[in-house]
Amino acid sequence: MIVTGTISKPTLDEFLDKSAEARIDWVNSSEGCTTSIPGRLALFLSFARPRTCLPGMLAFYLSCKLLELPIDLDVLIGFAITFLYSAVANLFNAYSDIAEDNENIPARLYLLGLYGRRRLLRSAYAVCGVMLASAAVVSGGFFLMTAICIVIAHQYSLPPFRVKARPVLSIGLFALDVAFPFLMAPTMAERGPAVLGNWQFIIMAVYLFAWFAAKGLVKNLPDYDGDRNAGLTTSATISGTRQRAAVVASVATGTVYLGPLLLVATGQFADKYLIALVWFPVVCIQCARMILRDDSRSANNMLRFDMVVSTGYLSTWILLVDPSFSSISIVAGSLMIIFLMDALKLDTRKKEDIG
Repeated sequence: MIVTGTISKPTLDEFLDKSAEARIDWVNSSEGCTTSIPGRLALFLSFARPRTCLPGMLAFYLSCKLLELPIDLDVLIGFAITFLYSAVANLFNAYSDIAEDNENIPARLYLLGLYGRRRLLRSAYAVCGVMLASAAVVSGGFFLMTAICIVIAHQYSLPPFRVKARPVLSIGLFALDVAFPFLMAPTMAERGPAVLGNWQFIIMAVYLFAWFAAKGLVKNLPDYDGDRNAGLTTSATISGTRQRAAVVASVATGTVYLGPLLLVATGQFADKYLIALVWFPVVCIQCARMILRDDSRSANNMLRFDMVVSTGYLSTWILLVDPSFSSISIVAGSLMIIFLMDALKLDTRKKEDIG
């Protein structure tokens, strides 16, 4: 047992040896045990999980390109806010899900105790304040959309609604992580309301919603057993077995990655967008991993790689719409964030996690 000031800090092994109740008691009572600024920053980034925040930002950028918006200060602020939208959702989720994490990835609970659970909540609200202050610089419409983002992120995990405990509704709200940032770009356009007559834009918005709804089915799979033990009803646990949940998620995933066929068939997208189907074989392998391997470590590794697939898929769409230097830079920067976060192991869902 390590003692830091007046705070008793167990080692990870000592923490994992505690009973489930004792682990939660320690996390709830801890004000934080990491005092160095670099240490706190590393833990904060681990909970914010930057590698999972890229799809929303990339969807926003894709929207800007479809609307032919110039890359100016407003758009750069939009990048930051749509990135932080997912980050603050991750922070609220880490604060709220201590019972589930205690079952699924108790090492994350240990990190929460090191940072301080209440401190994490204060940090999340601070990020919300930064988002609102930044959005106010852009426009009233963008400020309103940002405020809605924050409400969605908050109520997905926290009371009074805690939507994530409502299986069907939670998938819809999760899908907004990508669809909503896509819809924020028109607030920056001179003729924003004109998008209502832009069928290409509307079809893409609907497709992104459906695409990320399938992602919602996938992301609940690794935690199937732990969520059931914790009494949480999710899109996965409503299936009688994890195997059935995996089949449902796989069918939905395979279907949405065939989306380019439908989008081209509508006549709103050129044949070149069929190139996005290059990801379909990779997705089929992912689906096989979901169904054939059900141990926690394999499931977590599958989920981590799935974020690479998601980022790569959206990046492909971006480059097909606008193969410019700015687009290449955004795509390269996104991939760099993933590899950097992985190299530094700044994620609370690690490769070594076992439920």
